Amino acid sequence: MALLCSAALLVAVSGPVAEASSLKSLKITDVTITAANQSGNSAVVMSITDNSSSPVSLMGVTSSVSRMSMIYYDDNMCQGNNKMTWLANIFISSGHVQKLGYRYQGAMLGNLRTTLRVGEIVPIKIAWSNFAKYQNVTVMAKVVAPPKGLHFLLTPMKM
Repeated sequence: MALLCSAALLVAVSGPVAEASSLKSLKITDVTITAANQSGNSAVVMSITDNSSSPVSLMGVTSSVSRMSMIYYDDNMCQGNNKMTWLANIFISSGHVQKLGYRYQGAMLGNLRTTLRVGEIVPIKIAWSNFAKYQNVTVMAKVVAPPKGLHFLLTPMKM
């Protein structure tokens, strides 16, 4: 079941949450979010495949369960000695897969409005542009246990 509202697309998932979205130009799979306490931070993990004939730009990852969010770069969030660097966007070349995870490029939700418990399902809104127009898609993410040593340390933002 899918509902189209102006430029936003809400994807309702039946079956495994990992196959969260199949759009004409983007395929979004393996979407999870880490369990965390209210007011805490959570990492968002997913794979985005650009099936279009031109590059796209990931502009943001947000959710109604958080008060803030960001996309970032970090060498390895599970080592505890690296720092997250805010990114304005992440370019995805045509035909390529971009993984957001605990190493390198990633996404986080912060200042959570509620506690996220393992097994729950959370809506995640992904904003992207194909350089002709901005689009949003909402996918459902399964809450999973955070990996050992998950560490959120932000660097001062340089814009």
